[in-house]
Amino acid sequence: MKIETTPRDDHQVRIVAEIEPEVMENFKRKAARKISQDARIPGFRPGKAPYEVVRRTYGEDAIQKEAIELMLDELYPKVLKEAAIEPSGTGNLEEIISTNPPKFAFVVPLMPTTNLGDYYSIRSEYNPPVVTEDQVDQILKNLRSNYSTAEPVERPAEEGDLVSVKVSGVFTQPVEGEEPVAIKENTVQLILGENEFEIDDWPFDGFSRELLGLTANEEKIVIHTFGEDDVEVNLRGKEVEIKAFVASIKHLNIPELTDSFAQTLGEYKSVEDLRSSVQKNLQENELREYDNNFFTALVDQVIGMSEVKYPPQILEEEIERVLHSLEHDLEDRKMDLPTYLKTLGKEKDVFIQEDITPVAQHRLERSLIMDGVAKAENVRLDSKELQTEVAATMQIYQSDPEVRKLKGQQAQNFIENLTMETASRMLNRIVMGRLKTIAAGEAVATAELAGEEVAPQLEAALQAEAAVPEETASPSEAALQVEAAEETEIPAEDTPAKA
Repeated sequence: MKIETTPRDDHQVRIVAEIEPEVMENFKRKAARKISQDARIPGFRPGKAPYEVVRRTYGEDAIQKEAIELMLDELYPKVLKEAAIEPSGTGNLEEIISTNPPKFAFVVPLMPTTNLGDYYSIRSEYNPPVVTEDQVDQILKNLRSNYSTAEPVERPAEEGDLVSVKVSGVFTQPVEGEEPVAIKENTVQLILGENEFEIDDWPFDGFSRELLGLTANEEKIVIHTFGEDDVEVNLRGKEVEIKAFVASIKHLNIPELTDSFAQTLGEYKSVEDLRSSVQKNLQENELREYDNNFFTALVDQVIGMSEVKYPPQILEEEIERVLHSLEHDLEDRKMDLPTYLKTLGKEKDVFIQEDITPVAQHRLERSLIMDGVAKAENVRLDSKELQTEVAATMQIYQSDPEVRKLKGQQAQNFIENLTMETASRMLNRIVMGRLKTIAAGEAVATAELAGEEVAPQLEAALQAEAAVPEETASPSEAALQVEAAEETEIPAEDTPAKA
């Protein structure tokens, strides 16, 4: 067998394999037997018809076609071995160059390669944020607002009332050809005057005070000139006649920040307990976001100085994974992909090219860089630590009824996938910690460590590094309270609003 290989620009290789004619003849004999086995020939038992009988009955082309299929199935692995190529996926038969002699061209995707740059030169200071008392105060204020009630009143609107108002507006001096509507009719809820929850007025600062003294079903016209730096570009520097129609007025009953209120939110004995828990979980949230941005930037630095090559098939697989993940998220939001694309005004192929592909490409390159650094740093997992972490993760899933239903092979597949994901997460955590040490200028290159001492020295260094926050940790009640209270909700009904 003669082999010729030609590298391609897309990280694939073209292999031309020429087979000895006698090999082709042997496979034609096998093909004839297979044809006579599958399609019975009168007068002969299955698979026993002579070659010439099969050829006269089905033709030379049918035998040759079957022979090529049989030959490729058997010889393709030998072609790869002789060409010394480790494929990353299934190759394609590009062309049957000739049948006499048998000569075939394959296109084979290669394994990704990562040529790391001088990643020991990356530098970045690690300065995690510290939660302030003001941030904690704002969360507690939002919690009080979320648990407030709104009681309808039949009187003129007063400071601190919750007013539902229909707002619309037109330009007082519209430019020729300009749409006269400045503000399309919209119903909003406003707390009149100043409020401790820092809820902004709309459509301009101080607008809510214009509603003081109005009653339900009363209308007021307000003339306002918007600033040159207004967030609404079309309103900048324009005078607008704003129509405000009061739909309802409600008195807000906002709970005081007392020990009793704290106790209604969970297992807190006092305001101090609640405050401490909020501070802790807010700090964890802030640190998680900071770490995500910090480590993403570090990896991006390494990507920028490195060369990563991979065949198009691997990127296509990553695109499918990103798209599948998006569809799963949309299902949770009771939406499908076609509906989502309509909201964006995009066709699927355009959306994949412009939105999905860049995300998939970055994810793929990031993953390959992480693998490259792990190999360069001789990172290895401790099997006992992996088992412990898998067991801890399984405890979290035990409460999932869908997981508890899994039996037999399905359960085994779930455990295997969970183990792989856990191992990947642990490796990423170690690599991220290593990059953090390198970025601080405190790391010794693994290549400078001697022989068997590489692993223990590296392990000791990594143990001293901060771990990346776990995404699988079960959030505490206080953490959920913090997430719910990061934005203030205005109660629209006469019942406690849900956090």
